Amino acid sequence: LLLCVCASFLITCLHVYGSDELTVYIVHVKGSEDVTFSAAEQWSDWYCSLLNKDAANVADLRIVYSYRNVITGFCARLRQREVEAMSKLDWFLHAYPSPVYRPLTTHTPEFLGLSQPSHSVWNATNMGEGIIIGILDTGITPGHPSFDDDGMPPPPAKWNGRCDLNASACNNKLIGARSFVNYATPVDDEGHGTHTASTAAGAFVTNASAYGNARAITASGMAPRAHIAVYKVCNEDTCHGYDILAAMDAAVDDGVDVISLSLGGPSADFHSNPVAQGGFKAINKGVFVSCSAGNTGPNRGTVTNDAPWLLTVGASTTDRSFLSTVKLGDGQELDGESLSQPRDFESKMLPLVYPGHATGNENSSFCLSGSLDGVDVHGKIVVCDDGGNGKAEKDDVVKSAGGSGMIIVNSPDFAYSTLVEPHLLRTSNVPYADGLKIKAYINTTSAPTATIIFKGTVMHTPHSPAMASFSSRGPSQITPGILKPDITGPGVNILAAWTSAFEVFSGTSMSCPHLSGVAALIKKAHPDWSPAAIKSAIMTTAYATDNSRGPILDETPPGRLVRGRSWSRGPAEGHGPRTRLRPHAPRLHSLPLRPLRQQPCPSYSWRTSELLLREEHQRSRAELSFHIGQAAGDPFDAGQLHADSDQRQGAKVDVPGDG
Repeated sequence: LLLCVCASFLITCLHVYGSDELTVYIVHVKGSEDVTFSAAEQWSDWYCSLLNKDAANVADLRIVYSYRNVITGFCARLRQREVEAMSKLDWFLHAYPSPVYRPLTTHTPEFLGLSQPSHSVWNATNMGEGIIIGILDTGITPGHPSFDDDGMPPPPAKWNGRCDLNASACNNKLIGARSFVNYATPVDDEGHGTHTASTAAGAFVTNASAYGNARAITASGMAPRAHIAVYKVCNEDTCHGYDILAAMDAAVDDGVDVISLSLGGPSADFHSNPVAQGGFKAINKGVFVSCSAGNTGPNRGTVTNDAPWLLTVGASTTDRSFLSTVKLGDGQELDGESLSQPRDFESKMLPLVYPGHATGNENSSFCLSGSLDGVDVHGKIVVCDDGGNGKAEKDDVVKSAGGSGMIIVNSPDFAYSTLVEPHLLRTSNVPYADGLKIKAYINTTSAPTATIIFKGTVMHTPHSPAMASFSSRGPSQITPGILKPDITGPGVNILAAWTSAFEVFSGTSMSCPHLSGVAALIKKAHPDWSPAAIKSAIMTTAYATDNSRGPILDETPPGRLVRGRSWSRGPAEGHGPRTRLRPHAPRLHSLPLRPLRQQPCPSYSWRTSELLLREEHQRSRAELSFHIGQAAGDPFDAGQLHADSDQRQGAKVDVPGDG
């Protein structure tokens, strides 16, 4: 562990290899059985204890972090040849360039059955009171009502963290905030971290909504009385592996119970993967680690954060839709979605045009900038294919050309997954299959017309949840024999806190903190359970059916998927009639493929969590019971939930579901 040797070695290499480019490497070294330290500073001092003055100056410039909790080692700016020579030293174990990760971008507590007034998980766990969730993301928005500490107790005595915000910014809800990004405060400039933190453990906020939609009596996170500690590891959309590893190291030292990582990076061998490495040690120290599965579906083998010991979360829909229905001149009505729901849009028929058909130009089909020049779209509803540019740019292009409305048609890969956004124009985002119907109508009609009917926020959408097409799929490229993702949670059109008020976003970034919050609730109910026990309890008490009592479906086109594990819900989700969740064995099924929207989802299971929003209408109730028991005798490890109920000691929790 003698970092001084490394620094001394650097000096001898400076002249020979001075032209090589410096890269940040994460370096694993052999630990010393003879030396232990209680403070991070002591570790750093020990690393540099043999350095002379000149060597220390080099170390100051080249060494970025010294780690002590989640790995034994450090990260430093090194040249490749320096690393090659360093590998010959007896203290060296392994080194690899630090990878870059990126952020993976409501009513769900009720949808998941957490918030029923009686016999609920919230009642049984006091909403996660006393549990600390560490959020590694883009920071936090202090002062947001989702982080108000009204009625919150102080953090537990084990809390050892700090707050690098203004003295009044942290409180009994937001107990810690640190930045691992150079020259940055923990304040969130992007909104992503604020969204994920409030999803996991946001406080109750009345009348939460986005652009007047998804309005609820009260919104909250999955574990509303849990404490939040924030570790900023991302600057804009870049999150360096060495910063993530340093934040995990600090979070373990600070005393968090759960680490939530809504970030994704390239697939890599576990020994060269900072999230896998840091997560392994964190879990060994009793910290549960929940990660996003990635947003690069529906192709196979795209899952990230796929180490077996991590909880890897896919994304699926809820039973809430923001309906904007396209009505064609021939009477067809095709449901789409939009976050903008104008009340002053007359539902009269307008001329309908598809520029891609009118011009034969692919750019026009995507409504790219300048592509509508010479196309008569004035006063018409314009059909634009998704892709090529952002939906906001399509808005600008169509509006500038004089269009009165817009229909965005999903790409074949996105199929039935409609992700809502606010729009300047009256807009409906429709599934790919419905887009084909619209184009066929245009091609076979001399004077095609259409209108858009806005129906607002609609609840009880059938066939919910359904697997989002963008959610990354298994198998793992590193360990194809292990099914990943582990489970899925609400990740489509999720309402949660933002830098200003509330916003709706989609992604496995949104589904991950749902499960982080659920893990906090289970940790509160069973403080002696290991992370492996909590993970097993979530996965083995899972549903394989949706709210229509059929298999959970996939929003991906047919023919893209293989048979695998059915989608299922975690222990807090009660959807359907009085159903007893079975904790003793995973409900794994090999199901036949069926047509789109009737196609069972492969290799994942439904997860518990999403932003808590109690909708204004009364939901029907169904009571759900589940047992989560720990095998008597030896401590839990992965796969240690036994099927023999006689070997288990369990606590029975009644959870009302919404049917």
